[in-house]
Formats: sequence, structure tokens, C-alpha cells
Amino acid sequence: MSIENDKDQKKRAHNVFQKISYCYDFMNDIITLGVHRLWKKDLIRNIPVESKKILDVCCGTGDIAIGMGRKLKTSQIKALDFSDRMLKVAKKRANAKNLKNIKFIHGSALSLPFKENSFDTVTISLGIRNTSDYKKVLSEINRVLKPGGSFFCMEASYPDPLLIRKILKFYCRVLVPIMGKIIVKLQTEYRWLDESVEAFLSKEELTALIKETKFTDVTLKTYLFGSCTLHCGIKGGGDGN
Repeated sequence: MSIENDKDQKKRAHNVFQKISYCYDFMNDIITLGVHRLWKKDLIRNIPVESKKILDVCCGTGDIAIGMGRKLKTSQIKALDFSDRMLKVAKKRANAKNLKNIKFIHGSALSLPFKENSFDTVTISLGIRNTSDYKKVLSEINRVLKPGGSFFCMEASYPDPLLIRKILKFYCRVLVPIMGKIIVKLQTEYRWLDESVEAFLSKEELTALIKETKFTDVTLKTYLFGSCTLHCGIKGGGDGN
């Protein structure tokens, strides 16, 4: 199951990110009070330092790819996204930091333009819920990972405690679109946050799907009462697997 179950919804998802690309980072900082940066830094800290070839799927404006590029200066990083406008922002940010080890690619997470067993590590951060087929994306990631390679999936969700869940739902469903309208004149686009999170899998369902797509040693870490979850897994077939 996914939020995009027909062509109209797929087109809407693409249009949302095309329209918010110029203010995406600014609004993320406002909406999360900058907390999203701490989550992403934690993901980057977990990337194995021996990873020489890395892929960041649904890279957006490049937070994860740029963070990895700065940490792993000798690694080759490819960053892919379906929105050319988001990629334009990402490239500008990477160039401003003079990072030469990142290549940005316009493409689909449903059909990754890479050969099997190409990468030591693959990441996808706050992106899988915006795709039309979660299982297909995970299968594609597994395909391009080398046996024994590491997989990291960070995604937003609603918290487990009922009261906090209700408060955050009200915030995302009512206040965030109002903020979008007032600050950047984009109210409809900022309804997408609530809609996509509401339609997405629970962390338990995502864990099961990751295991189903042939990842092993799957673990998860939650942030802010379950508002965000980091899933980690290994592609089977490496030493000891």
C-alpha cells in the first residue's frame, strides 16, 4: 500500500516537491524547529567509514548526501531524486561547500539506473513514503547493494503515545498548512506532510517489509516518541550471511 496509487497521485507528489523546492530547507527548519537536522546527523554517524561507494535515494535537497560527502571525503556518492528542482538546490548547496565526491542524478527510486551489487551502502531519508510502491523501492535498493552492504531508511511517522500523537496530528494537519500559507504562500502543498505520514506504514509494518525484501539483521531506532524512525539492515550474501 502507498499514498500514490494512481497517476494523478504520482503527479501530485512530484508537483508538491517541484513547488516547495526553493523553500524546502527553510520550512523544514521551521516545522521541526531544526530537530530534523539532529536525526539526519545521527543517520550519517552510522554510515560505515569503509563505505567507498554510496547511494542516497530520494536525496531531496541533499542533506544526507552532503553530510556523507563531508564525512567520507574519499568515498564516491551518488544522490538520486525524481524532482529536478530539488536536485538543482542540492547541487547548488554541494558546490557551495566545494564537494567534488557527489554526483546528483535525476531518476526514479522505482527503477534505479545502476547495476546489481554496485554500492557498499544505500540510504533513503524521509522519502520512501512519497513513492508509489514501497516494496519495489526496497527491492531495487537491495538489488544495487553489494552482498553484506548496509541499508539505512529514515522515515517520519506519528508518535506512539496517544496524547502526543493527537497533538502532532493537529499540528501537521492544521497548523503546518497555515504556516505554509502565511510564510511561503503554499498551503495545499504543506497538507502533503500529514497526508503522506497518515497513509504510510507503521514502523512494525515497515520492519516486516524490509525483512520481506531480503534484508537481514534489521534494527530500528526511534526519535521523539516515535515521530521518526531509523531502520538499518544488511543485504544477505556477505561474509557470515
